[in-house]
Amino acid sequence: MRKDTTGSTILLKIDRGLAVVLRWGATTCLVALLVIIAAVVFVRFVPLASMGWADEIVEFAFAWMVFLCSAELWRKRAHFRVEVVPDWLGGSRAGRILGILLNLLSLIFFVVFTVEGLRLSLQATDRSPIFEYPKALWYLSMPLSGAIMIAYTIRDLWVSILRGQCSRPSSIPLEQGKEPSKPSTR
Repeated sequence: MRKDTTGSTILLKIDRGLAVVLRWGATTCLVALLVIIAAVVFVRFVPLASMGWADEIVEFAFAWMVFLCSAELWRKRAHFRVEVVPDWLGGSRAGRILGILLNLLSLIFFVVFTVEGLRLSLQATDRSPIFEYPKALWYLSMPLSGAIMIAYTIRDLWVSILRGQCSRPSSIPLEQGKEPSKPSTR
């Protein structure tokens, strides 16, 4: 009997596409920050033009960069975490329970974060002073990244329950043939 992998292939393609969008979005925001802040510093010493508008773009780019990067780090399981207890309990029943509990707590946090971020976005009525863009555009980075992190937390919770591994299992390849990177705890 052949195992049907169509669903997992589709999910893998979505995962890869989302990775590209998150990385390019965060990279674009970082480059915008670099260019604009360098220009602001330059214009302070060589006053060629007014850069009063730059603060709005810097705030926008910084907000989106932070939350897109957070979602990408969560997706790759590369965020900072203390693994002393999960490693110590690894492979045991207590380790499995701890993994499930940590994923449930993460899921609760991300649901609250996403709902409150969406509420903030929907209730925002103010506009940016110079470009007059709605501030909701700044705040939408929170519910969007929160929804992405919820999806990956559900994935990790599902794997923790099925495979009995700890909260952020490093043995689940993100892409075929690739293992997630382990961050340094130094």
